[in-house]
Parts: sequence; C-alpha cells; structure tokens
Amino acid sequence: MESKPPLPKYILRGHTSTIHALEFFASNELLVSGDGDGWVIVWNVSSKRPVAVWHAHKGGVMQIKPWGDGRLVTHGRDHALRVWQVRPDDYARLSTKLPSEDTDQDKHLQPWLLHSLAVNALNFCPFAICEQRQHGLDSTALETPAPQLIASPNGLDQGGVDLFQLPSEHRISQLKSDPKVNTGMVMAVQIFYDDALSRLMLISGYEDGQVMVHVYQGEMDSQTPPQETGKWVRVMQHKPHSQPVLSLSVVPSKNYLITSSADATIARFALEILQGHDSPVTRHNADKVINTKHAGQQGLSVRSDGKIFATAGWDSRVRVYSSKTMQELAVLKWHKDGCYATAFANVGEGESERTSPSWPGMTESTSRGVARIPSALETIKHDREEKARRTHWLAAGGKDGKISLWDVF
Repeated sequence: MESKPPLPKYILRGHTSTIHALEFFASNELLVSGDGDGWVIVWNVSSKRPVAVWHAHKGGVMQIKPWGDGRLVTHGRDHALRVWQVRPDDYARLSTKLPSEDTDQDKHLQPWLLHSLAVNALNFCPFAICEQRQHGLDSTALETPAPQLIASPNGLDQGGVDLFQLPSEHRISQLKSDPKVNTGMVMAVQIFYDDALSRLMLISGYEDGQVMVHVYQGEMDSQTPPQETGKWVRVMQHKPHSQPVLSLSVVPSKNYLITSSADATIARFALEILQGHDSPVTRHNADKVINTKHAGQQGLSVRSDGKIFATAGWDSRVRVYSSKTMQELAVLKWHKDGCYATAFANVGEGESERTSPSWPGMTESTSRGVARIPSALETIKHDREEKARRTHWLAAGGKDGKISLWDVF
C-alpha cells in the first residue's frame, strides 16, 4: 500500500505578495517573513499568530537574518539594509494587523531602527552575515551584541563584493572582480571563518554559473576611517552550472558548500582542503554534481545538524535532499505557484525547560520569583509551546504569499 504524500502541518496566511525571506529565531519561538511589497511579519510559532507587523522597505524584502535574539537585519530592493530592535518588550507597541487585513502604513508602527546602510540591490543578491572575530576578544563576554560582518554586491563593480561592519556601519573591505574573468553579476554570497586559521572566507556565485572561494589574508580594521591592511586571495574557482547561481550555503561543519542554480543542477564542494590553504587555486572540481531534472531551485537552506537541505522550486515544489548522499528524500507539494524561500528551525534549540517566557504570547509559570502551581490551561499552553520549539520545522514560501510549515524529518 502506497503511503500518502506529506502535507503541511500549518499554513500561515497574511502576506499579499511573493515571499522572498524566511528565518526562525529566538530558539525557534519566532518565525520572521518578508514579502515583495516590503512587509515584515514576525510569527509566534506556537500559536501560529503574528506578534509584529511593519512595513520595512519601499521595495521587496530580499533577506532577513537575526543579530542575536533582539535584532533583525533586513535587506530590501530599495537598496537599504536596516537593523531593527525587536526585544520582547518592544512587541507590545507594534501592530499585529496583517497586510491582508490593512496595508495602511501609518497604522503599523516600525520597531526602533538602529542602523541603516545604503547597499546594492540591483543584482537580486541578498546579503550574507557572520559574527566578526576580533583578536584577543571573547564575544561571549560582551554585554552588547557581537559585531557583525555584512557581505553585499558592490554597486559599481558587478562582480565585486563589499564588506561592511556593524555597528560601525563602515565599509571595511572590497573584493574586486577579476577583469580577466567575465563572470557577470554576483548572484549569491556567503561569509564565514575557517576553523584551521580563523580566517575570513567569502564564497560567491555568479551569473555565468561560476562559484569562487576567497580568503582574507590580514587583519580587518573597523577604525575610523577604515584602513585595509590585508588582501583577498582566490583559493577555489569552478563552474558547476550553465545558468546563474541562485543560492548557496555552507553546512554547519564547514566541510561542504552546496549550490543551486536556474539550471537543474545542484553541486557540492568539499571545503576541507581549503581550510588553512594559502596558495591560489585556479580550479577545484565539485565533490558531487546531480542533475535533478527540475530547473530553477533557489532559497537553499541547510538544517543546523547538517544532515539535510531544502530548495524552493519554480515549479512550486519544495525538495529535501540528503547532504551526505545528495539523494532526493522528499518532494513537498502544496503551493500552486513558484516557491522562492525555505528555512529550517534549529535542531536542538528550545530543548531546555523555561521558567518564564521571553517572547509575546508565551505563558508564565512563575510570578515575581514566587513559584506557584500552574493551572490546567497554562499547562496545556506550556506543553504546546515546548512542542513547537522542539519540532524540526521546515518553512517554505513563494508567489502565493502563503507560508507552509512542514514536519517531515
């Protein structure tokens, strides 16, 4: 007897335009989504209801990433990158009226805007972010959120990438395109530190299907004015795709890089040999390339345990693959139009018991430090919240403006 195809556990409705950005944060208690009209919605994962709605950009939202639990970084088609303060106490003053109910921006207060940068958005390439490692400084000991590095396409050099630092808002470095290599525009970027020498690595995917990896040799300077003392060295270059690269992601172990494209190919690169590598490498073949026979897969995201990854397909399908074998594990069918974004809840987060809530809509089991026996209703709510935090959610969104929540692995 054939098993029935999986169905989404929940559908979140509220956007009226294409969803391009999804991200779980706050120990999986919250999910944030951004659409093509510039609206951002923060959802309570337990209740499946909005806790904050605001108009973040005059153009579509291309990317949203958390900066700790109390800040969100958004990148819009209006060439702006903005940092919003969204601490638990901030939600009380924000609207919960969805864009499908009311699009009057005056009725939707914005969170406190902490930073705003002018960045390029012509490439349709969303930014990448990572915590900045500072020599001799333990970021865990900082009272304020750790400094962040932001990678975004350069506005004049179509193959170049700018590197900004927050909170200084300075551009501290630029990866210039190679005039000898006609790659076209930058389509996707990723930044992270290698574990061998703690050097910054920048991965970029291009319009012609090429993928490159550069490492930064030297110290990053975020002083005023910034002075670049190091240089970028290309340590990998390969063209696994015949069409533009649409998305790329590094697995949490940093052993592999996975790319998807407008063609039907998904490629995986082994990064171990690049860890600590200093000499330029002209070519480095992909570790594994598969022809999925389904063109146009983007929004590639890897689950935090590195075991599986998902893509959003132009054919309205969400596909889940094994990171180890690259085999297709599931095809999730619900959306009627093209899908453009996926996001996994972080596996292992939200496992510890809580004694008090952190975010709006979460129940309390203590009051002013005095323990009390929770009511039956509070116990039910608490169990529901714990289950939602621990569920291995996969969220997907696309042209229909709806978000599907799946629990399949």
